[in-house]
Amino acid sequence: MNDPTPALIAHLTLMHHGESTDGTRWEALGLSAVRCAELALASRSLHGLHGVLQILHAAHLTRLHAGPEQQLGDHLEDALFHAGRQLAETAADALHGRH
Repeated sequence: MNDPTPALIAHLTLMHHGESTDGTRWEALGLSAVRCAELALASRSLHGLHGVLQILHAAHLTRLHAGPEQQLGDHLEDALFHAGRQLAETAADALHGRH
């Protein structure tokens, strides 16, 4: 019998129970549920950081090779740097059990 829960609701529910970047629960033999949740948090943070860094790298290349009308702008780049720093700090805290 199929689960009647809509996929969106199921995914939203899973987000509160330690899912990793691929949308599945982080489970590892011998690790507590708390540690699995910390590792899932680190995984999500690093995945987000990767995306921020890709955007910043593209913005940097755009500054070198395109006019100002095609650039993100200083305020958005600054916001992305702050987001990246926070994601890195969150990942480090989660890996060291300091969440």
